[in-house]
Amino acid sequence: MSVQRALLAGRLLPARQLAEMKRTVPVSAEVQRLWPGGRYGLGLVERPLSCGGTYWGHEGGYGGYITLNGVTDDGGRSAVVSMSEARGDTPEHILEQENAAGALIDHALCAGGPGTR
Repeated sequence: MSVQRALLAGRLLPARQLAEMKRTVPVSAEVQRLWPGGRYGLGLVERPLSCGGTYWGHEGGYGGYITLNGVTDDGGRSAVVSMSEARGDTPEHILEQENAAGALIDHALCAGGPGTR
């Protein structure tokens, strides 16, 4: 089980501490282009799923790669997309890459359909 799955399943922190991490605020208008409907908490980003509900993640990258992950609210399902090329040469390429990776995460977490997570 991944650390994020264990975190969101309530296995790492007391419930009140996890609730603090999940207390979110909307991301800025600029970041909304990358994370439509996104909200940011303490180290976690909450994003909507196309099949209903939301998922939690924390993406990052350095030196030419980027990794996105997503975990359902109950910690029951997770997905990771790691790309060995970070196309940060133009804002358009960044948006294309973010959208493609986000679509893969959404598809993986929604593969069983609504209510099957």
